[in-house]
Amino acid sequence: METTASLNNLWNQILALPADDRRWLRDKLDVYEAEKEEEHLTPYTIEEINTWIDEAEADFAAGRYLSAEEADREVREALPWLK
Repeated sequence: METTASLNNLWNQILALPADDRRWLRDKLDVYEAEKEEEHLTPYTIEEINTWIDEAEADFAAGRYLSAEEADREVREALPWLK
């Protein structure tokens, strides 16, 4: 619970920053995330891709999927600060 309170406090501090400072912070975070992804980036094999496609097709055939509206609703419920 303390972690959640700390994260909420940090989030509130970020939101209180002037827009230019938030933009700067976002830009730096984007650069950091891009560099982090590049470090761990490995190409997928055709077998992996075909497995994902087979699994997705089986899920669809079995009715295990969400409509765009359902997926949007789930995201909004999980992340209510997104508008």
